[in-house]
Amino acid sequence: MEQFTKLSILIPVYNEANTIHLILNRIDKVQLTNNISKEIILVNDCSTDRTEEALLQYIADNPQ
Repeated sequence: MEQFTKLSILIPVYNEANTIHLILNRIDKVQLTNNISKEIILVNDCSTDRTEEALLQYIADNPQ
């Protein structure tokens, strides 16, 4: 049986500048078993608010 070591989480975002940090904080708090790590892939679908800036700020504040 193949052993997986990474869980990829794909999140499409559109005009989520005010809430994306809440979602990312919840994901960060989840502890996976068996030494499985998390990979978060964010897809900004042409947001017209400050979503991109909010994402970049979150990444800067949370480099993990």
